[in-house]
Amino acid sequence: LLSFQIEFGVNVLTKEIVLADVIDNDSWRLWPSGDRSQQKDKQSYRDLKEVTPEALQMVKRNFEWVAERVELLLKTKSQGRVVVLMGSPSDLSHCEKIKKACATFGIPCELRVTSAHKGPDETLRIKAEYEGDGIPTVFVAVAGRSNGLGPVMSGNTAYPVVNCPPLSAEWGTQDVWSSLRLPSGLGCPTTLSPEGAAQFAAQIFGLTNHLVWAKLRSNMLNTWISLKQADKKLRECTL
Repeated sequence: LLSFQIEFGVNVLTKEIVLADVIDNDSWRLWPSGDRSQQKDKQSYRDLKEVTPEALQMVKRNFEWVAERVELLLKTKSQGRVVVLMGSPSDLSHCEKIKKACATFGIPCELRVTSAHKGPDETLRIKAEYEGDGIPTVFVAVAGRSNGLGPVMSGNTAYPVVNCPPLSAEWGTQDVWSSLRLPSGLGCPTTLSPEGAAQFAAQIFGLTNHLVWAKLRSNMLNTWISLKQADKKLRECTL
């Protein structure tokens, strides 16, 4: 890809920058292996000395070649997944929020039920299901009261583990310490927000997954825009 161009303008009412073009053979120059004689962009049509059926077939093949490779941009080799382990089915609504937030980043999310206190062997067996298949995985431990799930997972896997305990109003200030105060040698951070747990996983996958990275950047931009709009509205009310 030697170069590409886009056209944009400014909405005079909202002052927003608006993209007004697409990225395709008409807006870029593609020379496979840097060899101009193999160019696949619109220049191959411009350079035709005579428009014949054979020449148009060549142009058609060029556009098909580009279409096939552009489609690869919508895929990623390392898909990644989030596995949410809940200590009790009573935590399902909390876990479904994590799954919903993962979907906004295009990250598959699985929900499992296991208790590190009541069935440690089963917890480790479930963990082993997701190890060794080459799919990047982040575990989210959802356990109320005494959280043994996150620390046990963290101590027995090299994959990232994040605690996301569903704290109750009655005992939350006491229960949270089982997620924050961990034995030495363990490294599982804690976030109380289900959406925050999903974003934590997305930031890990975004290091190697360009689609997840793009969604993260888009979210950052949308947040910035909403803050600017809120600030403008507030200033208009106070002036």
